[in-house]
Amino acid sequence: MKNIFISGLYLLILFCLSKYVFEPSYLYYELWWLDIPMHILGGFGVASFVSAILSYRGITISFGKLCLAYFAIALVWESWEYYMEVTSYIDWEGWLDTAKDVIDGFIGVSAAYLFIRK
Repeated sequence: MKNIFISGLYLLILFCLSKYVFEPSYLYYELWWLDIPMHILGGFGVASFVSAILSYRGITISFGKLCLAYFAIALVWESWEYYMEVTSYIDWEGWLDTAKDVIDGFIGVSAAYLFIRK
């Protein structure tokens, strides 16, 4: 239960940092690369949170389960970005940015899995 709380708190802090520090100060526009580590850290956090829940429930943790959970959350996140008009899909730039974001998240999931697996 402690791991669920810690990983959930990590995700909450990461979200608040993005929403209440980086966005209001326009850091995502000033530092073009800032969304890369944020998506990697987000993927790491999602994988940590999901693995904590799975281990608490006694379910075997696998890379496939973590990737599936991350993909579902990434789909919701990228849809929210589209809804909030953070990105648009009128041209290829929006699609490439979304693909890059999802790949960055999978890098975080992979790092978390390697860390969890020890």
